[in-house]
Amino acid sequence: MKNITVKPLCLAIGLALAGSASAVTLDFSGSNFYMKFLDGNQRGAPTGSIDTNSGADQGQFTELNLIFKAKISPQVEAGGRIQSRSSAAYWTEYGGFGKENGAGSNTAGPTGGYQNNEINHQKFMKLRGAYVELTPGYSWLNLARIGTSDWGMFDPFTVGKVRYIDRDNYNGFYFKGPIAAGSSWEFARISLPDYLQFNWGQGATCCSTDTTQYNEAVYIAQFKMPVGGAKLAASYQSFIDHTLTNPAAPASFSGTSVTGIYRNTVFALKADGSPIDAVDLRGAYYRSTSDPSTGIFGQSWGNTPAGSITDSAIKLDADWTQTPVMGLAFNFQYFNIGAGYYSTTAARRESDVLLTEGSESAWYKWGSPLWSGGAAADYTQSASNSHVTDNAYMDFNESPAESVVGWKGLTALAKYDAGNTPMSLELTRVGYNNNWQNYAATDPLSNLYAANQDRSTNIMAFKLNHIFSVMGGLDANFKYKRVDDKDGVNTAIATDDRNVLDSGITLSAGNQLFSHLYGTISYGRYTRDITAGSNTYNNSKSIYGLKFAYNLPGFEMGMLTQLIQGDGNPTEAVSGQVDIKQYRMKVFAQVNF
Repeated sequence: MKNITVKPLCLAIGLALAGSASAVTLDFSGSNFYMKFLDGNQRGAPTGSIDTNSGADQGQFTELNLIFKAKISPQVEAGGRIQSRSSAAYWTEYGGFGKENGAGSNTAGPTGGYQNNEINHQKFMKLRGAYVELTPGYSWLNLARIGTSDWGMFDPFTVGKVRYIDRDNYNGFYFKGPIAAGSSWEFARISLPDYLQFNWGQGATCCSTDTTQYNEAVYIAQFKMPVGGAKLAASYQSFIDHTLTNPAAPASFSGTSVTGIYRNTVFALKADGSPIDAVDLRGAYYRSTSDPSTGIFGQSWGNTPAGSITDSAIKLDADWTQTPVMGLAFNFQYFNIGAGYYSTTAARRESDVLLTEGSESAWYKWGSPLWSGGAAADYTQSASNSHVTDNAYMDFNESPAESVVGWKGLTALAKYDAGNTPMSLELTRVGYNNNWQNYAATDPLSNLYAANQDRSTNIMAFKLNHIFSVMGGLDANFKYKRVDDKDGVNTAIATDDRNVLDSGITLSAGNQLFSHLYGTISYGRYTRDITAGSNTYNNSKSIYGLKFAYNLPGFEMGMLTQLIQGDGNPTEAVSGQVDIKQYRMKVFAQVNF
């Protein structure tokens, strides 16, 4: 009886799939195998993930990223990707079986196996990035997307683009349609991860369990329209965090009511245009509110401001692209980002929101032996506050992010191309909107900033590039950077002043060694002089680098090796300087199909 029933059913399903497949176009382009290798003399043991910021400089792993997209009809598309969860599945673990008995876990299960972060060592497959996209062709709606997106269609200060390792985890609904005269509207409901909710999703008090977090969401509406030769855009977003009205009461047949405990809103207005030839102007104004309910004060570790506050952010840009001097151009930017500006969904890393190059990345995480060489790429500036800016799961060759919430100042960037030798000079002056004295512990930003600050920062960066006509073309680069950061801290106490002066010179030369291999050698010399009260700490280091890029059709491989040598006071110990020696390497290989 079982066979008679099952076989016709299987046949019917097979025929149905075969019939539908003839109308469906399935695309796997963009899929890849990715392999990464880390090595270094700090011998850092990974803690759940093989990346430098997790404390690792050892390990090799392989990931599969299988991307699929199905064009079901002219109006319906669906897609996603299958990602192997292999961020800590090392080649030495014998295909995931090497630690099968739970060895190395902090807590062994009743039958062995993996506990806590040890689950990353097994090569599980995970569905990510699943979406359905509709283009119905209505006069009022031309696009609807259900599921995941990187949310880059809005703004880094409001709903920002999600970092590449997380973008498949943000789900929601997105709709877009036309209005008259070239205008358009957009609307989205983004399910907010619990760690971005009020007090890291803990509700009114630490460690409460609140089932309302599973349906919390940010709503945003955006309108765009042309006005003469300019383009205008306005948006409004809202997030309300809820909790149970009476969490101690048992559920009743009439349901359990909820109440809002926190509200975050952001209004944005942007414009750009060219009033005259060769001059482009852009302006953006943002206004945010962050408002916990009366009687609720955030925890000291909270990601949101601890009390009610309304603040603004302003950016004004002017680009002079064609000056009377041939090859000379200027970019100017004014920025004023309030210390209390906050958006729960501002870009945490992926977007660089300011013109300046920012802090000196060669001193990133100075004081950690694993980061003696700092970061090998320049900082990016993030629109999220310092408690949310995301530098987790990154390697030393990636760009760290720094929060610019609270920054105000000016940047002037001059670019000049003389005889096929492009060069640039950046001058930036940064003040701080959280420069205050004796800020009270009960004030709304006390969980985000120090009680005393009197700080200013000056940044200067000069870059030059020239291709010499030797060895088939030798690409040479020079960079000099100086960052002078002064903080008087408590203005009533002279002995707590802290001044940090960073300066560095970087040289590099690259050449196409043969048709498939490009090589670069580099040298950097960096100094950091710190005056803290009556103490002075002088730090210096040299960074020698070797970089290769190898490419074949469908295959790419890259390597960066660095040797760091120097001396200084990375922990600011008065006892004296220590020698700094570090070797680190990252290699990746990727096949695309």
